[in-house]
Amino acid sequence: MPTFTLDTNCFIAIDDGREESQYVMALAKQEKHEVALLASSASERQLGGSHLESFDEFTTRMKKMEIGHLKTILPIAKWGLCFWGFAIYATAEQCERETLIFQTLFPTFPASWQEYAKDQGIDGDDLQHGKAWKWRNRLCDAQAFWSHEHAGYDIFVTTDKNFRKKLVGHAAFPGAVVMTPKEAVATL
Repeated sequence: MPTFTLDTNCFIAIDDGREESQYVMALAKQEKHEVALLASSASERQLGGSHLESFDEFTTRMKKMEIGHLKTILPIAKWGLCFWGFAIYATAEQCERETLIFQTLFPTFPASWQEYAKDQGIDGDDLQHGKAWKWRNRLCDAQAFWSHEHAGYDIFVTTDKNFRKKLVGHAAFPGAVVMTPKEAVATL
């Protein structure tokens, strides 16, 4: 039976009351297939432009959305970007894989925070700077797919077309299956 990973855009669909939210909720409420959340979603910019101060805030938000019962899969720990206890210490090979995912999703964007900060003329220690969010969101996308792949889940569920466009059919990601929430529900 296939397993599913819900990316951050699935939560945004629920928050915004978008049409896709009905499919996200159908995936979350069914009990036959395992469905997981991404801990990296807690590090993304939230609706309204804010960020969460604690992982407990993320957990509370997921419970309010009625998806708090789902398993949470972890990203690679990054200082200042992840919540303590909700990320893993990675090997060099795991970090290289995450970088490959970043570079594949965003080929014209530096995967290195320090390089990006230098290019933007901002302090490399200031991950809260307004210009940092563009890079942070891209890193969270790379972390999302890395976490999904590392956890061995089958179907990555997102409304972001970039994942399908860049990863599906790519030689480095032969097992990549990316679906919209509606497509994922159709597989049940």
